[in-house]
Amino acid sequence: MRALRAAVAALLVTAAVAACAENQSPTESGGGGEAAPSVAVNFGVGVDPAYSPIYLADQEKLFQANGLNVTVTQFQEGTGGLDAILAKQGQFTASTESSLLNRATRGDIKGLAVFSQSPSFIKLVARSGIADVAGIKKYGVVPGTVNEYATNKVLAARGISRESVEFVNASPAEMPALLQRGDVDGYIMWEPWPSRGVANGGKVLLTSGDIGYVYNLVIGVDGAWYEANKETAKKVVQTIGQACEQLTQDPAKAGTVTEKAIKVPAKEAQTLLEGVQCQVRDFTDDDLKRYGEIAQFQQDSKIVTQKADPATVMVKGVA
Repeated sequence: MRALRAAVAALLVTAAVAACAENQSPTESGGGGEAAPSVAVNFGVGVDPAYSPIYLADQEKLFQANGLNVTVTQFQEGTGGLDAILAKQGQFTASTESSLLNRATRGDIKGLAVFSQSPSFIKLVARSGIADVAGIKKYGVVPGTVNEYATNKVLAARGISRESVEFVNASPAEMPALLQRGDVDGYIMWEPWPSRGVANGGKVLLTSGDIGYVYNLVIGVDGAWYEANKETAKKVVQTIGQACEQLTQDPAKAGTVTEKAIKVPAKEAQTLLEGVQCQVRDFTDDDLKRYGEIAQFQQDSKIVTQKADPATVMVKGVA
């Protein structure tokens, strides 16, 4: 009987220890001086050279060096990472400010920092035979993205009403072929899709800077996850900052990591990124003002029913 009671007592102790372990949060440890296991992070990215700092951080194990457990997942479009967050299948993503504001109206998504900006990375390319914006009657559009916002900026800058042109919905990768076939007359898109359009006989008519728009790429995060894992989130942002510093010091690295990640030739990727500033920074008042204009455009164009509030979506002080 004594042996039986001892066995039962040992079993109860084991069960209690297991229960305590199950109730601990991912950032807690069981004591004993051992380091807590890293919180698993799924970081969604698109497939273009603009994501080169995340490619670099992944390939050169910068995340791991900073004690992070990050898996980088590629999506055909930058919005894929945002959709993964909404589906609770990811924690981090990188996207344009426009796409993030759009998705923030559907769920708890926050922006933590700007990591890339450029007045020339987004370009308007028109098919052969069209030499002026006025000649574009059919625009290729990716609904709800910075492409649609930039298209509206082009029309407004040239005094052209939206009702006088046609919008053809398609994915970024489809645009060059649509242009070549004449299914669209033009599209304003981020690289490498403008260059692909030029390779198919198109011509660049202007860049986003020509219509007063400097695009931002923003590090986004699941809002609830961020509240529970702020230190981990900050380390992720800092790691992207380190990657940007490396790319600034050695621009050729952007081509190398991009080629490995998405098979775009290194020299081409490096050329496409000329004029792009890779730097992790906090949001400015000017940023928030411009984001407010984007959010208003999305509501006015019925892309969303209720516009996002940049002041609450973008979290200052992380970068």
